[in-house]
Amino acid sequence: MSLFQVREWWATKGERDEEYTPGALVVGNVDNDASGHVKIVTGSLNGVLRVYCPAQSDFRIEHLLLEENLQRPILQLALGHFIPNQRILALAILQPRRIGVYVVEAMGGAGMAASYFKITLRYEHLLGIDGEHFTAYNFIYGPFGSGNSNSGGGAPPPRSEKDHLCVQSLDGRLQFFEQDRFAFLQPLNNNFLPGAICYAAGLDAVIAATSDLQLECYRYQVLASASLKKKRSALDEDGKEDRQKDAASALIHCDWKINIGEAIIDIRVTRTSYQESATSFDVLVLGEFTLFGIKPQGEVFLQKRLGFHPSAFSVFRRYASPTERGTPSSSGMENLLVASHTKVWSIFKDKTLVWSACASTIPVALQIAEFGGIDGMIVSLDSDGALSVNYLGTDPPSSAVVAPDTKEINYEEMDEEHRQLLNVIRRAQGERRTEPKDRVLIRAQVPAILDALPDRSDDFHRGSGSPALDPTGKNTQLTMRVYVTYTGATRVSNVTLSVSTPENVVASDSSFVIASIDGKASTPLIIPVVLRPSTDAMPTSLSVTISASYTLETGQPRVSQCVVKLPMCMVCRLVPPVKSSTFKFTLETNQEPLELASLFEDMFHQPSCTPEWAKQVVAGGSGTNVLSFQYFNGVEATILVSKNAGRYRIQSNELEALWMVSQELVTRLRAYFEGREQGAEAKGGDASASASALEVFYQEPLPLADFFGAIDAHFALRKEKLELTAQLNDRAHQFRVIQKRLLVRYKDRSPAAVNFLDVLLHGTYDQLISLSHAMEAVEVKLKRAANRLSCCVSLILMLIKFRFHLDGEDARVLEAYLSPVVNETADSGAVEQGWEERTDCSMTELLRTVLAKQPQNKDGAGATPAIATSELQMQDDTKRLKKHITIVCDRLGKGASLVPGNTNTASSTAPPASESKGD
Repeated sequence: MSLFQVREWWATKGERDEEYTPGALVVGNVDNDASGHVKIVTGSLNGVLRVYCPAQSDFRIEHLLLEENLQRPILQLALGHFIPNQRILALAILQPRRIGVYVVEAMGGAGMAASYFKITLRYEHLLGIDGEHFTAYNFIYGPFGSGNSNSGGGAPPPRSEKDHLCVQSLDGRLQFFEQDRFAFLQPLNNNFLPGAICYAAGLDAVIAATSDLQLECYRYQVLASASLKKKRSALDEDGKEDRQKDAASALIHCDWKINIGEAIIDIRVTRTSYQESATSFDVLVLGEFTLFGIKPQGEVFLQKRLGFHPSAFSVFRRYASPTERGTPSSSGMENLLVASHTKVWSIFKDKTLVWSACASTIPVALQIAEFGGIDGMIVSLDSDGALSVNYLGTDPPSSAVVAPDTKEINYEEMDEEHRQLLNVIRRAQGERRTEPKDRVLIRAQVPAILDALPDRSDDFHRGSGSPALDPTGKNTQLTMRVYVTYTGATRVSNVTLSVSTPENVVASDSSFVIASIDGKASTPLIIPVVLRPSTDAMPTSLSVTISASYTLETGQPRVSQCVVKLPMCMVCRLVPPVKSSTFKFTLETNQEPLELASLFEDMFHQPSCTPEWAKQVVAGGSGTNVLSFQYFNGVEATILVSKNAGRYRIQSNELEALWMVSQELVTRLRAYFEGREQGAEAKGGDASASASALEVFYQEPLPLADFFGAIDAHFALRKEKLELTAQLNDRAHQFRVIQKRLLVRYKDRSPAAVNFLDVLLHGTYDQLISLSHAMEAVEVKLKRAANRLSCCVSLILMLIKFRFHLDGEDARVLEAYLSPVVNETADSGAVEQGWEERTDCSMTELLRTVLAKQPQNKDGAGATPAIATSELQMQDDTKRLKKHITIVCDRLGKGASLVPGNTNTASSTAPPASESKGD
């Protein structure tokens, strides 16, 4: 991207729905004016020919000298001496099935003083054989076959007395005309598609781009001789053998051929590099991505990667010096102007980029000429007909810079301005960043009651899974309604709504694409999301994250997010009391016990809970304050409440099943007593009634042994997966080696005996299949073990919080070190670096810093020396991890805090002072 702009001097635009080709622009003295002023000629595919003569910077209607509709598409224009026995410039116009030569004449005067201009057809040629079987693509002109071999560059050659025409068809054939009479028609070697073409006068040769991305050079005399030979061969009635010999030698001799390797946009004969001879020239080839320079002998001397996709290019002559604009350089060198599809125009001098500027259009044709008495003006035409005359450079300053009058410095004003600026800086730093006004708002409505469904299965499917098949989760469904609105004044398009659910909940669709949201709409857009419980995982969370990603009209990406909590009915249901239990613990509170039936009242209003079933659930009507919950994977958990004290016992046959029920119990207890406290304060009750807030205690030892059992089970499955991976890799390598040996023997002309290699191949294949099945089974087990470990970690964190009376900040810090997120997917690298390694590293860091025996003071004294970090490696066992977790719990029990400045006191649960002096 350039800092400079292309300056527009004169501009106009044709009618709407017009289209122009790269050859639709020509600049020259088309009316043969005696003053020599150049005109601009354009021709569109609609058949409209226009002639302009820009005389000043702004377009006026008198600048349009001629506008004629030729009724047929105009493919290309050219100015040359095409009329026999006349030394005037004529206009050659190429149309799909014909090429005509016209003369533009001024009537009633000369130049701009003429009354009007008219165009007259002098002659035309029907292309092909009688105008059939030939559709034009482009054409070239020049003194074909003349004795004057001059270059396209170097000193300007004397203009030829006559120019001939050569038209290329859509199938790559060339048809030559010697002014007003047909010469011959000749196809090139193995060329079946049209391409860029040019005439090199210095070689009297045609240089063409072929369909196989090559550049070929053919002498005109060779083409003419080949055509003449073909005619003679057609008239010759000799034997079949002679005709076969002629067919074998039908290929035309090519002077040289170069493999360009990319599509060729244009070819120009010029002189851009210094040559020893004044008559030498260069062939510049503009490729799709590269600029090539080729010598007349077919040698590549320049290959420059452009770094952009060019659209057009043109050459213009260098001048001897800026003060001698009217005198061409004696060396005859030319510069190159290249326009790109990124609207950047670049000027190259030899191989060096000397200028670059940004334009407003993408041109298909460029020309350099003199307008308004200024030489070097750039004429640009784009595909839609936008015609402009431009120049490069910068605008001069509109006013001169004048030094201000010197005056005395007012220090009081400087101090006042300084204070104002400081206030602005403070306000800017102190204010928080405000939310943008134009944003997408998300709100979700989650009902507390499940959907009432018939007792038949439905066609619910998840995008990457299958419906729940367990009887406990059959016909269990919850429809969440997501409300999406846009606060802007316009509309936002392509909004992607994503629904992220925990592992134990399955959504009907994880993402939705909203075509557009109108900011002026009075009602929000409602999207129903169907949720189902999963029977494969133990519940770890009830939080669902809904996010919307979108892009504003300014191109800024934005994300809106909303987190909602699902009701407990999405993870479990009520069942009659279950007495058997393997794991249990008791939570104590400082409040009176509550009735579980009222605390979990919403669970009794579910569609599947009939009055008869509710009587069985509430201890069979015996009055015992107990409730049992059954997760949708079939595991039960029970809550028992003491009759006298506020003690709650949670028990189950699985350790991980205790987490969700106990978490929900504590959450509902806090909500109940906080609501009662707020109600008492609102009614103006006494201070003693409102001062007693709920406190939860855990007095029993932490179930670390059971927790460590879950860690060991998860770690053992990870090691088993590593072993299976190694075995699978070995068997796969063995299978490939046997295949190679068998392939070598089968390809041998005299093969040796197989020697039971086929038996070994089949055996290895069977082992591969069995190992793959074992790997799939281990991955399923590992996923369940990770889910179980995640629930156990959450349970241990909750018990540690209640056991050692950690506040909210300490609990969040501990959860960051002892993370309950156990991700065992392939993308997480859990096989090589899993939860055990990360947690062990976190516990080690915790013991070295905030839980160290000698805490680090403000000066850094007593800090543990820094140890060089290394990549986490999988250990042989989990002894070190379990030891570190035990030490962390022990130090927390002795009153240590994870947040500086906090002091955790555990009253009756804290160890004696004599036991707190060391480890």
